[in-house]
Formats: sequence, C-alpha cells, structure tokens
Amino acid sequence: MIKFIFYSSKASFDLSKEELNALISEARYNNNKNQVTGILLYMNNTFLQYIEGPEKNIDTLYNKILKDDRHHSLSILESGLKPIRQYEDWTMLFKKVSSQESDQLLQSLKTSEKDVSFDNLNLEDVKMFFDQFGI
Repeated sequence: MIKFIFYSSKASFDLSKEELNALISEARYNNNKNQVTGILLYMNNTFLQYIEGPEKNIDTLYNKILKDDRHHSLSILESGLKPIRQYEDWTMLFKKVSSQESDQLLQSLKTSEKDVSFDNLNLEDVKMFFDQFGI
C-alpha cells in the first residue's frame, strides 16, 4: 500500500524565485532517492502539498517537513493508504499559483453550504483545481 499526506501550511516569509527553485530541486532529488512522488502548490504565502510513497518514507519525510522553518501552521487536510500512486511520474510537480488563479479556485469551490479557504480544502477540491489548470 502507498501512504499519502495532503497538508497546508503558511510560509514563514515570502520566498523568492531562487529560494523556491532551490526548495523544488532539493525535494525532487530527495524524493527520487526515497521513492516519493507528489505535488507542491505555492499561493498567497500558503503551501498545499500532496506526497505519496512507502509508508516509512512518507512518515520520515513528514517529520522532516514539520521541522522546516520555512513554514508553520501545518494542517493535515487528508491522509491515508491506497493501493496505487496518484502521481507516479512526478518526483515533485510544482506550481506557483497567481493571486488570480487562487481566487478563481476558491470561487469555483464556494457553494452556499461551504465557505472555502486554503485551510479547509480537501483532496477532491484540489484535484478539480488541477484539472482546471491542466495539471
């Protein structure tokens, strides 16, 4: 079985393009080495990340993520085990989402019964977002 964790967090500071590129390069290298795949979205100083892989590797990675001072206020939105990977070809797909795109995402998910923010998204919400932007 493959373990997955989908979480959000707040950036501790506004990351520059160079800092984001370094973060992604490091993640891709380590993820490839540890059989981890996933997606990282960065928008409005918020991270949304989905990681998947062998349970022990995901637990080790998440404990490392918890200690990373580039972000805070981590919140697991969804986690569990599943039989196959969702994103087997992506050691770490990254997208920096513009304010317009993030507003569009939140607006598309908003209903009369559901007030949506980046703190209460679920995996299905984000999958719909990925589909909208061809991810």
